[in-house]
Amino acid sequence: MKRYLLILFCLASFSMYGQVIFELTSFNKLVDVKGSDYMIALEVNTNSLGDVNSMSIMFINTVTGEGKIADIAKEYIIQDFKQVKIDSLEINTVLVTVRMFDLDLNGRINAKDPITLVSVGVNGEKKEIITSKNFSVRVWEVNDKNGTIVISGYYDNDRNGRYDPYEKNEILIYDLKTYKLLYKIK
Repeated sequence: MKRYLLILFCLASFSMYGQVIFELTSFNKLVDVKGSDYMIALEVNTNSLGDVNSMSIMFINTVTGEGKIADIAKEYIIQDFKQVKIDSLEINTVLVTVRMFDLDLNGRINAKDPITLVSVGVNGEKKEIITSKNFSVRVWEVNDKNGTIVISGYYDNDRNGRYDPYEKNEILIYDLKTYKLLYKIK
């Protein structure tokens, strides 16, 4: 009986050891920030099983070689990012679609949490959350003539992470200089 317990204990310890041994960091996307000395790198950290542990965007100063991780939230999942540069209106920012609010209160950020639109300065310093906590962004586009951003999405009122029939799709129009909501179209 003792021999079986010893074998069982050894097998259990070997199976626990083989789960997650190391973490891999990769840079999956590089984007030039027009009109600045910076490049943006999407940093993805995964474990040995291929699960994503964390994501961040790093602003790299190509003159000094220094890198700075943008302080978006404590925990987040980046969906995409794009620079918006309108010289005539003096707008130059990086818009990031990110999951950063644990709306379903399960203790972690996942695919059921809303997609939020965040503006980050071209050097990674400034941050402005554009959409509200329970508004889930679907698509967005910038009007280059007047500096507004048009966002389509919905309010997840029941916090279930799904677009339900009673949650109406809305279009929000924000000013990109002040980040103020100008219009709401239902």
